[in-house]
Amino acid sequence: MTDQNQLSHNNIEDQQEGSEQCSDEELDVFHYQEEKEKYPMLVRLLENMLSQVLVNLLTIYALYGDDIRIICFDKRADSTFDGITIFCIIIFSTEIVITSIVRKEYLNSFFFWLDIISTVSQILDITLFNVAVGLEGSVSAKSGSDLQQANKASKTSSKAIRVVRLVRLIRIVKLYKAVNYQREYSLRKSKTKSNTIQMIKNSNKSQIYPQKEDRMEQQQYVLRETPNLTTLNLNSVQQKDQVNNLTSVIDCNEQGNNSNEHRRSYNKQILPESHYIQQIQQNEEVGRKIQEKGETEQKQKKESRVSQRLSDATTKKVTLLVILLLLIMPLFSSDYYYEQSQSLEYAAQYFKVVAEIPNTRLSEINETLNFVIDQHNQFDTPVGFIRNPFIGIKDYERQDYEYIRESAKGYYFTHVDPILVGLEYIGDPIILFVSDNSQIERLNSIINIINTLFVSCVLLFGALAFAKDAKNLALAPIERMIVKVNIIAKNPQEAKEMKLDVESLQRETTQIENAIIKIGTLLALGFGDAGSAIIGTNMASSGDVNPMLPGKKKWAIYGFCDIRNFTDATEVLQKDVMVFVNSIAEIVHTMVNRYQGSANKNIGDAFLLVWKISDHSWYEENGKIKWKNYEYINIIADCSLFSFMKIFAKINREPKILEYRNDKRLIQRLPGYKVKMGFGLHIGWGIEGAIGSEFKIDASYLSPNVNMASRLEAATKQYGVSILISSDLYNLFSPDLKKYLRQIDMVTVKGSVKPIGFYTIDIDADHIPPSKEDYSQHEKLEVMDQKRQIFINQIEAGEFKSEIHFNRNKDLILIMNNFNPEFYALFTQGFQGYLLGDWKEAQIWFEKAKVLKPNDGPISTLTAFMNEHNFKAPTNWKGFRELTEK
Repeated sequence: MTDQNQLSHNNIEDQQEGSEQCSDEELDVFHYQEEKEKYPMLVRLLENMLSQVLVNLLTIYALYGDDIRIICFDKRADSTFDGITIFCIIIFSTEIVITSIVRKEYLNSFFFWLDIISTVSQILDITLFNVAVGLEGSVSAKSGSDLQQANKASKTSSKAIRVVRLVRLIRIVKLYKAVNYQREYSLRKSKTKSNTIQMIKNSNKSQIYPQKEDRMEQQQYVLRETPNLTTLNLNSVQQKDQVNNLTSVIDCNEQGNNSNEHRRSYNKQILPESHYIQQIQQNEEVGRKIQEKGETEQKQKKESRVSQRLSDATTKKVTLLVILLLLIMPLFSSDYYYEQSQSLEYAAQYFKVVAEIPNTRLSEINETLNFVIDQHNQFDTPVGFIRNPFIGIKDYERQDYEYIRESAKGYYFTHVDPILVGLEYIGDPIILFVSDNSQIERLNSIINIINTLFVSCVLLFGALAFAKDAKNLALAPIERMIVKVNIIAKNPQEAKEMKLDVESLQRETTQIENAIIKIGTLLALGFGDAGSAIIGTNMASSGDVNPMLPGKKKWAIYGFCDIRNFTDATEVLQKDVMVFVNSIAEIVHTMVNRYQGSANKNIGDAFLLVWKISDHSWYEENGKIKWKNYEYINIIADCSLFSFMKIFAKINREPKILEYRNDKRLIQRLPGYKVKMGFGLHIGWGIEGAIGSEFKIDASYLSPNVNMASRLEAATKQYGVSILISSDLYNLFSPDLKKYLRQIDMVTVKGSVKPIGFYTIDIDADHIPPSKEDYSQHEKLEVMDQKRQIFINQIEAGEFKSEIHFNRNKDLILIMNNFNPEFYALFTQGFQGYLLGDWKEAQIWFEKAKVLKPNDGPISTLTAFMNEHNFKAPTNWKGFRELTEK
């Protein structure tokens, strides 16, 4: 065996071993097993239920512990709470360190710094720390108010930062699920165990003491299985005794003897001690398997990468929004910019005190009012109106007071004791001050506008951010999946052209997208072009799968090719024959695909290839086919011949095929062995559809035209040529290609009365050089795809010319290198004499042509046929003969 074949053989064995392993082990489609933890003990510690409960409880304490300390306890409990807070910091720090070690994506991530900040912020809850840095304790009265404000601000900031630890409480949901699953698993395990024990007991009991109604079944079973006892290995005495004992027990049961003696005899005979040992071992094995299965099911399902990433992204954005709102929202309160003024209320009280002083004069009261007015004109809330009950003092009213809204007015009043005042007054002794809050109201309105804009922006950008994550991680992949499914449903063959998305760590959605492409590709490979309608119809249907669709009439070019001496090769190569066939199939399929065709059937040593003609390119008129675009049909016809010529060249040039010429096993059976193939081409209608049943179908074509292609291929052996083409297809070749073909016979085949012409093209591969392997298999496929795309572009642009392609393609030039126009002309003259019945003349021309090509197969075949009639055409000769060989 050659090195290359040995390599292919080893690859196949490796694939077989891999498939056997996949059958024994659980298939890991999403490669979760590749994400094995590097530090399993730390992971178990981190994900342990008790650890998570502890961390969540400490998280709740971090949120509310300081407030509970102030509400429920006095200063004596501060040291205890400081100890709990320090313990929280230690636990949270430990968790951060462990998570950084076992989760490589955690270190320096958003959540890493979030946990760092929230943990450090707990230091502000430690009373001893606050005293040490001066945030609490005895300080000077001068800085007391400032220190109180700073302490309040630091507490508020730390609390705001710590609120983000709420995201950790998501673990509570996981804990709930884990507890629930554990409870369900325990219940299921106990039921399974009890059922298993009961089953074993019943099984043993039924085997030792069979019920009466079961005995007839046992007897019938033994009698039914008795003929098969001859297949047992009865060389051992024990096995023979067991059979004899079984027969004797059946006889005893037939006599109706159910005594204890017979029962004991039955037990000893039917169930020897070794049986009980075997039964116990089986029961232990069953129990072990049930336990292993339960332990496997007990493992918590791994969260998908998509879910984890979407959850992290959502949590991150929610956390940022919470922090932003907690820090920004205070800015949208008027209290942040000014304190509510109570000065007019104090002024009213002051005015009352002045007015109630004994012997107070009106001038003094008037001066007090003017002082209040002047002072408040410097504030944001000036005095808008003052009403007093005294006759000698006029009420004060600001110039624009009548235009002030009621919502912008602040009312402050007080009662004056008339007895103490001793002055004349009108009405009730009430002093009323009205403040003008228009400026504050305008500021509040501005703040409200900014607040509304801020909330709108937060909602807008939050919605866009969440929508972006959902779109990128879930919705966009689903939309791409829908597009791919629609494309595959419309044309399954396009699945083979789709590119897989390759990522270092693929998300499940990406893997599902790739799976759709792979499934579509496998469907396209399995059903072929003929099964496109089956795939598309069933994918578009919402009902059950229905592969048995009615057939459709299609016009196509059918190509049939066969590997010569395949039976001998199979017997010699044995398991290596698969590599042999697939190496040839790769060339056949690649060339056919490049030249606009498709592979339909692989029948061991033969291949059925099809070049479908679009339904829009033809129509029937008076029972005859009419072509709408004759140039397009010429190109398709030329492509079918080009592909077979290229296959012929490749099997004689590709190094991996040429290696079989040196295979000792083949040479020993077939000296001078070369890989050879025969080709047949024909055009006609065919019924495209599913052949088979609901258990197995093949998408193919049923038509006498398909059989004709097969007969043409078979006839290549009779005529000694590599390619045979029907006259129906020859008529559709471009004129540039027709000049290289010669007609070699006119026959009627079995089952048909219509004569058909046989054409061939003279190709030779005896002295062509092998191809050079300058690139890898992957690069080779890319080059093939590029060439195919260039070929398609030329056809679509109307730039493809068969003559140019014929004279520029290296493979075609090599195999046509021995084309001899003189031989072609001589053979044509002889063949015309053959058709006209002038066989003596034909013999003369054929002899002249044979000088140029001594081993020409068609000349030998026609000469032999004419020789049977002494080179004299029969009286009923009509220019064709019956081809008796199939």
